[in-house]
Amino acid sequence: MEGFIGSYEHNLDTKNRLFVPAKFREDLGGRFLIKAVASAYPCIECFSKDDFYSATEAELAKVPDPTIRRLRRFAAFAGTSEVVVDAQGRIPIPSKIAEIAKLTKETVVVGMGDHVEIWNPATFDAYFAHVTENYIKQESASESEEEISLERKAAGAYLPGGES
Repeated sequence: MEGFIGSYEHNLDTKNRLFVPAKFREDLGGRFLIKAVASAYPCIECFSKDDFYSATEAELAKVPDPTIRRLRRFAAFAGTSEVVVDAQGRIPIPSKIAEIAKLTKETVVVGMGDHVEIWNPATFDAYFAHVTENYIKQESASESEEEISLERKAAGAYLPGGES
Protein backbone atom coordinates (compact mmCIF):
# COMPACT_ATOMS: atom_id res chain seq x y z
CA MET A 1 0.00 0.00 0.00
CA GLU A 2 1.31 3.44 -0.94
CA GLY A 3 -0.98 5.35 1.39
CA PHE A 4 -4.24 7.20 1.06
CA ILE A 5 -4.04 10.78 -0.24
CA GLY A 6 -6.44 13.33 -1.68
CA SER A 7 -10.02 14.31 -1.02
CA TYR A 8 -13.18 13.67 -3.01
CA GLU A 9 -16.75 14.89 -2.73
CA HIS A 10 -19.52 12.30 -3.01
CA ASN A 11 -23.15 12.13 -1.94
CA LEU A 12 -24.93 9.50 0.10
CA ASP A 13 -27.76 7.99 -1.91
CA THR A 14 -31.30 7.48 -0.57
CA LYS A 15 -30.26 4.12 0.96
CA ASN A 16 -27.29 5.66 2.83
CA ARG A 17 -24.75 4.18 0.42
CA LEU A 18 -21.57 6.07 -0.43
CA PHE A 19 -19.35 5.72 -3.49
CA VAL A 20 -15.74 5.09 -2.43
CA PRO A 21 -13.08 6.39 -4.85
CA ALA A 22 -11.40 3.57 -6.79
CA LYS A 23 -7.90 4.43 -5.49
CA PHE A 24 -9.17 4.00 -1.91
CA ARG A 25 -11.16 0.83 -2.68
CA GLU A 26 -8.06 -0.84 -4.10
CA ASP A 27 -6.12 -0.56 -0.85
CA LEU A 28 -9.05 -0.98 1.55
CA GLY A 29 -10.24 -4.10 -0.25
CA GLY A 30 -13.73 -5.39 -0.97
CA ARG A 31 -14.47 -5.64 2.77
CA PHE A 32 -13.22 -3.15 5.30
CA LEU A 33 -14.09 -1.60 8.62
CA ILE A 34 -15.65 1.77 9.32
CA LYS A 35 -15.70 3.40 12.74
CA ALA A 36 -17.56 6.43 14.00
CA VAL A 37 -15.36 8.99 15.72
CA ALA A 38 -17.37 10.96 18.26
CA SER A 39 -15.50 14.17 19.02
CA ALA A 40 -15.76 17.91 18.57
CA TYR A 41 -15.07 17.15 14.89
CA PRO A 42 -16.86 13.84 14.24
CA CYS A 43 -16.16 11.72 11.18
CA ILE A 44 -15.94 8.10 10.05
CA GLU A 45 -12.59 6.31 9.84
CA CYS A 46 -12.10 3.50 7.30
CA PHE A 47 -9.43 0.84 7.74
CA SER A 48 -8.51 -2.45 6.16
CA LYS A 49 -9.21 -5.21 8.69
CA ASP A 50 -5.52 -5.92 9.33
CA ASP A 51 -4.65 -2.26 9.79
CA PHE A 52 -7.59 -1.68 12.12
CA TYR A 53 -6.78 -4.56 14.43
CA SER A 54 -3.04 -3.89 14.57
CA ALA A 55 -3.50 -0.13 15.14
CA THR A 56 -6.20 -0.65 17.78
CA GLU A 57 -4.28 -3.30 19.69
CA ALA A 58 -1.10 -1.18 19.59
CA GLU A 59 -2.98 1.79 21.06
CA LEU A 60 -4.69 -0.35 23.72
CA ALA A 61 -1.34 -1.86 24.75
CA LYS A 62 -0.18 1.65 25.71
CA VAL A 63 -2.97 2.02 28.29
CA PRO A 64 -1.78 0.69 31.68
CA ASP A 65 -5.09 1.00 33.56
CA PRO A 66 -7.28 -2.07 32.81
CA THR A 67 -10.53 -0.15 33.40
CA ILE A 68 -9.60 2.61 30.98
CA ARG A 69 -8.27 0.03 28.51
CA ARG A 70 -11.65 -1.76 28.62
CA LEU A 71 -13.52 1.51 28.02
CA ARG A 72 -11.29 2.30 25.07
CA ARG A 73 -11.68 -1.23 23.70
CA PHE A 74 -15.45 -0.82 23.92
CA ALA A 75 -15.30 2.54 22.14
CA ALA A 76 -13.03 1.11 19.44
CA PHE A 77 -15.05 -2.00 18.65
CA ALA A 78 -18.67 -1.22 19.53
CA GLY A 79 -18.88 1.67 17.06
CA THR A 80 -17.22 -0.25 14.24
CA SER A 81 -18.95 -2.02 11.33
CA GLU A 82 -17.68 -4.20 8.54
CA VAL A 83 -18.82 -3.00 5.13
CA VAL A 84 -18.78 -4.70 1.74
CA VAL A 85 -18.22 -2.74 -1.47
CA ASP A 86 -21.01 -3.42 -3.98
CA ALA A 87 -20.62 -3.75 -7.77
CA GLN A 88 -21.03 0.03 -8.20
CA GLY A 89 -18.22 0.82 -5.71
CA ARG A 90 -20.55 1.87 -2.88
CA ILE A 91 -20.61 0.98 0.80
CA PRO A 92 -23.59 1.12 3.15
CA ILE A 93 -23.21 3.56 6.02
CA PRO A 94 -25.18 2.31 9.06
CA SER A 95 -27.57 4.99 10.29
CA LYS A 96 -26.04 5.18 13.79
CA ILE A 97 -22.54 5.72 12.36
CA ALA A 98 -23.89 8.34 9.91
CA GLU A 99 -25.68 10.07 12.79
CA ILE A 100 -22.53 10.22 14.97
CA ALA A 101 -20.53 11.63 12.02
CA LYS A 102 -23.35 14.11 11.25
CA LEU A 103 -23.60 12.90 7.67
CA THR A 104 -26.67 13.91 5.74
CA LYS A 105 -26.22 13.85 1.97
CA GLU A 106 -22.97 15.52 0.97
CA THR A 107 -19.66 14.05 2.15
CA VAL A 108 -15.94 14.58 1.76
CA VAL A 109 -13.88 11.38 1.50
CA VAL A 110 -10.32 12.12 2.61
CA GLY A 111 -7.11 10.11 2.40
CA MET A 112 -5.20 10.26 5.69
CA GLY A 113 -2.10 8.22 4.84
CA ASP A 114 -2.85 5.01 6.72
CA HIS A 115 -6.66 5.24 6.58
CA VAL A 116 -9.56 7.06 4.93
CA GLU A 117 -11.99 9.43 6.63
CA ILE A 118 -15.54 10.40 5.65
CA TRP A 119 -16.70 13.84 6.74
CA ASN A 120 -19.69 16.12 6.69
CA PRO A 121 -18.36 18.99 4.49
CA ALA A 122 -19.15 21.72 7.05
CA THR A 123 -17.43 19.77 9.84
CA PHE A 124 -14.46 19.09 7.56
CA ASP A 125 -14.15 22.79 6.69
CA ALA A 126 -14.32 23.77 10.38
CA TYR A 127 -11.69 21.16 11.30
CA PHE A 128 -9.46 22.21 8.39
CA ALA A 129 -9.66 25.83 9.57
CA HIS A 130 -8.89 24.75 13.16
CA VAL A 131 -5.88 22.68 12.09
CA THR A 132 -4.60 25.42 9.79
CA GLU A 133 -4.95 28.06 12.52
CA ASN A 134 -3.09 25.90 15.05
CA TYR A 135 -0.38 25.06 12.51
CA ILE A 136 0.15 28.75 11.76
CA LYS A 137 0.31 29.54 15.51
CA GLN A 138 2.86 26.77 16.08
CA GLU A 139 4.95 27.87 13.11
CA SER A 140 4.77 31.47 14.26
CA ALA A 141 5.78 30.50 17.82
CA SER A 142 8.60 28.35 16.48
CA GLU A 143 9.86 31.16 14.27
CA SER A 144 9.67 33.61 17.21
CA GLU A 145 11.73 31.21 19.36
CA GLU A 146 14.28 30.91 16.55
CA GLU A 147 14.45 34.69 16.16
CA ILE A 148 14.92 35.16 19.91
CA SER A 149 17.58 32.47 19.92
CA LEU A 150 19.42 34.09 17.00
CA GLU A 151 19.16 37.51 18.64
CA ARG A 152 20.58 36.11 21.89
CA LYS A 153 23.39 34.36 20.01
CA ALA A 154 24.21 37.59 18.16
CA ALA A 155 24.30 39.42 21.50
CA GLY A 156 26.80 36.89 22.82
CA ALA A 157 24.36 35.07 25.09
CA TYR A 158 25.66 31.66 24.05
CA LEU A 159 29.30 32.50 23.82
CA PRO A 160 31.59 31.53 26.70
CA GLY A 161 31.19 34.16 29.35
CA GLY A 162 27.90 35.44 27.85
CA GLU A 163 24.59 35.42 29.72
CA SER A 164 22.35 32.39 29.36
